[in-house]
Amino acid sequence: MSSKNSKVLGVALVAGILLLIAGVSGLATWETIKEFVTENVIDNGIVQVVFAILIFIASLGGISVIIGGFLIWKDKIGVGKFMISLGAGLGLIGLIFSVIVAILDGNFIVGSFFSIGSIGLILSIIARLMVKKG
Repeated sequence: MSSKNSKVLGVALVAGILLLIAGVSGLATWETIKEFVTENVIDNGIVQVVFAILIFIASLGGISVIIGGFLIWKDKIGVGKFMISLGAGLGLIGLIFSVIVAILDGNFIVGSFFSIGSIGLILSIIARLMVKKG
């Protein structure tokens, strides 16, 4: 366990707690991905089971981010990063999309993107970026 990955655990804990408080999860993102895949790529029993598992983990939101932080701390880097991504609902994509929509609508106010949930998403992204292997 590297000291850098111990810091990742701390950031992931704070991010996960903030996501839990705000009620943010990756559920909607993964539901959308599932719909696209099953309508446009492939739809069979295995795909349905895989997405059911992914959606269940993503629905845990902050808990998934916290578990991901612990996994990274235990040097399970790939699985930990994946858990953080699931729990945060690919948060960066959603955050960027929200900023673009606000700018296009002429409603962009920097302060509106600093809710508890947004800070949790930003911290989860930072936790993933901080990860150091071995």
